[in-house]
Amino acid sequence: MENKFKFLTKYSLSKKLKNKWFLVANIIVLIVIVGLVNIDSIVKFFGGDFNDDVKIRIVDNAGYYEEVKEGLKGVQSYLTDSKIKITKEESEKKAKKKIEGKDDILLVLNEDSNNVFKVDFITDSYVDTVKYQAIITSLNTVKQSIALENSNIDKNELAKISKEVTVKRSFLNEDKTKDEEQSKMILSVLSMIIVLPCFMLIVFLVQMIGAEINEEKSTRGMEIIIGNVSAKAHFFSKVIASNIFVLLQGFLLIVYAGIGLLIRKLTTVPNESLVKDVASSLDLNEIASSLANGGIVDKLGYIIPLIVILFVLSFLAYSLLAGILASITTNMENFQQLQTPLLVISVIGYYLIFLSAAFPGSLFIKIVACIPLISISLAPSLLISGEIGVGVVIISIVLLALLDYLLIKYGLKIYKVGILNYSESNLWKKMFKAIKEK
Repeated sequence: MENKFKFLTKYSLSKKLKNKWFLVANIIVLIVIVGLVNIDSIVKFFGGDFNDDVKIRIVDNAGYYEEVKEGLKGVQSYLTDSKIKITKEESEKKAKKKIEGKDDILLVLNEDSNNVFKVDFITDSYVDTVKYQAIITSLNTVKQSIALENSNIDKNELAKISKEVTVKRSFLNEDKTKDEEQSKMILSVLSMIIVLPCFMLIVFLVQMIGAEINEEKSTRGMEIIIGNVSAKAHFFSKVIASNIFVLLQGFLLIVYAGIGLLIRKLTTVPNESLVKDVASSLDLNEIASSLANGGIVDKLGYIIPLIVILFVLSFLAYSLLAGILASITTNMENFQQLQTPLLVISVIGYYLIFLSAAFPGSLFIKIVACIPLISISLAPSLLISGEIGVGVVIISIVLLALLDYLLIKYGLKIYKVGILNYSESNLWKKMFKAIKEK
């Protein structure tokens, strides 16, 4: 029996790996991931208007040209590869002729006794929202500065008004530190990034098990297989082979992301990318120092094992459920309908991660983090951010282990009845009868 089980597991795994579509799909995924990591370089390669200079012409009828010019320099931070050029025009009529058929922007400053100055924003065509809002924000900032200067406030007082407030972060609890707070924020963001691929792998896992079992049932090959091996061996061979395959696929995704980052590192010219390189804009040494000083590195010694156990038990639960559901269906269409609620449950946890930021300390979210199938998405993020403690995660693991036990004990009975069933009549009655049997 053990040899047959190993054979079925190896055969199922080999069948997936040697499938030509596995190779094709991974080549496509590799190209897509590398492309996404380097999307700014790709967009820039094909060119466009994003690197054209932004020309702003100003007709000053209010006497604030220098102030406005200085304020508009802040618009540069909102631009990509283009640069801002500001010129002064003497005549509004002539300036309008200069911008005809061009993307230039004409700002006409006029006096306004009630609001320092007012502006006519003139273009020949539409202007993108980001650029428009950036210019309006800069103009409002300039207006406020001029209004303060014109209010006869003492220069020292004006400097105090303009100066940013000094914030000293401290805690009454001596065990809490700023570095720990910052490191938790960093890890919370990373956990959300990790959860999404896990969700995708769960979807892949559920669909793969369902498709394989329904394929064998539709070709009547199941009768031959079950005639030579037990339903138990067949069931667990599918579960183990599929989980190994999904873990391998997850590892390949990490490798693809690494290749994309390596290509980005080798091809990106500093300060010339369409989108600022996050990796270069962050002080990685400072982040590492914050993680170390915050004590998070020491806590990773038990956080990582807990999350790994949670992931393993969750993947096992999803694969067991997928196998059971696939066994009681007669075709792939029926399985698709049954798997929908299962996938919706997994999505709930992902959405609650975002809500947890809006409702910190929510008792409802903490309770949901313990619920099996949802905990894989929600619990790791809440644990890292400090919203829940180790105790809650342990409860999640215990509940998951209990669910896996029940699925193995009673799900296997359902599997034995459903795997050779090709009729939907009295199916539920047969399943309940099988569960009651010892």
